[in-house]
Amino acid sequence: MHKSKVFNLQGIKMPELTHERIQELKLTPKGKMILNTDMEAFPSLLKMMETSLVEQLAQYELMIRNSQDAIKRKMKLLEMLDDHLYWEFAYHMMFIKWREQELLKAS
Repeated sequence: MHKSKVFNLQGIKMPELTHERIQELKLTPKGKMILNTDMEAFPSLLKMMETSLVEQLAQYELMIRNSQDAIKRKMKLLEMLDDHLYWEFAYHMMFIKWREQELLKAS
C-alpha cells in the first residue's frame, strides 16, 4: 500500500486501510464518489486530496503553536485522519481500476 508522504505525526497511530474498512468506505458518499471516478481523473483527485491534507496539517500545527483548545485540535486531528484514510482508499481504487484496464487489454 502507498505509504503517506503527506504527514507523519509522532505519537499518532494512523488508521489502517483493511479489507473491512475498504468495504465500509465504499458505502459512504465520499467513498461512492471515489468509486465513480474515471481512471483519467484520479491523478488530479489525489493531488487535490493531498493538498487538502497538507493544508489541514498546517492548520493543526498552527493550532498547537497558538495553544488552541484541545477539543478543537482533537477534532482537526480526527478530520485529518479520516481524510487521510480516504486518500489511501483513493490510491487503492486507482490501482484496482488500473489493474482492471490492464486485464482488459491483455484479453
